[in-house]
Amino acid sequence: MLARRVLQVAELNSLIRADLEEDPALQDVYVEAEIGTCTRSAAGHRYLTLKDCREGRADQASIRAVLFRGAGASLSFEPETGQRVIAHGRISVYAAKGDVQLYLDQLDPAGVGALALAYQQLVARLEAEGLFGPERKRQLPFLPRRVAVVTSPRGAAVRDVIHVISRRCPITELVVVPSLVQGEGSVAELVAAMALAGRSGAELVLLVRGGGSLEDLAAFNSEELARAVASCPVPVMTGVGHETDTTVVDFVADRRAPTPSAAAELAVPDRDGLRHELGARHLRLGRAGAAYLVGRTEQLAGTAARLERLAPRRRLMEGQQDLDRAAQRLVAAAARHLVRLSDQLSSRRQLLEARGPWPRLGRLQEELRGRSGQLLALSPLAVLERGYSITWQEEGGALVRDPQVLQPGERLLTQLALGRVRSQVTSVEPSKEVSDDG
Repeated sequence: MLARRVLQVAELNSLIRADLEEDPALQDVYVEAEIGTCTRSAAGHRYLTLKDCREGRADQASIRAVLFRGAGASLSFEPETGQRVIAHGRISVYAAKGDVQLYLDQLDPAGVGALALAYQQLVARLEAEGLFGPERKRQLPFLPRRVAVVTSPRGAAVRDVIHVISRRCPITELVVVPSLVQGEGSVAELVAAMALAGRSGAELVLLVRGGGSLEDLAAFNSEELARAVASCPVPVMTGVGHETDTTVVDFVADRRAPTPSAAAELAVPDRDGLRHELGARHLRLGRAGAAYLVGRTEQLAGTAARLERLAPRRRLMEGQQDLDRAAQRLVAAAARHLVRLSDQLSSRRQLLEARGPWPRLGRLQEELRGRSGQLLALSPLAVLERGYSITWQEEGGALVRDPQVLQPGERLLTQLALGRVRSQVTSVEPSKEVSDDG
């Protein structure tokens, strides 16, 4: 009976790995699959899950895969979840965990070329960064003194550009910055050529090349060249391939031309056309200037006439006349007003005299004089003036009309016209008429 061999887990995984690695069919495997998950470590290794991409299968199988940094450096696209790919590699076991993995050395898109997918991904990423934004586009110079051309020195593109610029604008200095435009090392040379063109003192850089396949134009779809165009200190115009070709650098450049010849046409103005345009503008300017001068002369004459009408001296003379007329009207109005006031005063004086106290006072004075005369005529003083007198008893003050009421020795007061007399009765003698009657 054979003795049993008890294995450790690590030993078992090593045996499985050795068995798998000894099978030639598992060391050269092509697998069509859909990327389920895809992560990238800090070291640059990519870890993927490849799923069965056939539709309608309920049991969707999957396998782990790893793409180390060295093998992934040559990828022209970025693996993403959901992409269908053709993966090539070898089957082995990760002994530490016992996981069966597909160790990849090649990864290509399924159904679409790697270059096309890389183009789409790069365009989307750079657009998200804002490198295609219209606010970044710079205005091309109208008449550049120096133009730098980045292209292959042996291609048809450089000959076309030189011919067109020399014909259209010979005064523009042309600087050719040579570079590879396709193949290995072309991206690095183009990036270096763009940096040199930016330092050449040129006012405009033309990045051009002839047409070709997508593989031929791969350098112009690289991220390195796109960023070099974006960072160029002077405006950049591209003319890459044919009219239907659109590369990543076309989106980044300040202006895109469909062909190298078209780029040269847009880069500089036509000298003969400028001469004709300058002559036409000179003629239009002369006519416009003459018409402007005539118009301004007429306007100046009208302004001078208005100024003459509005001149201070003339306005002062007119003002003096207006002042004289106003003064005359004022004097006449004042005179009329004085006459009117004088008439009113005279009328009021007459009315006052008619209704005032003086006439009435005169009548009262006449009446007073009449009554005074009457009073004087009836006054006892007037009687006394005629020689009469008034006598009354000193004691008691009774008037003496009848002498028989007096007694001898009684004292009397007699009022004369010019004074009084005191007397004493010595005897009483009745009137003879009274006596006779008695």
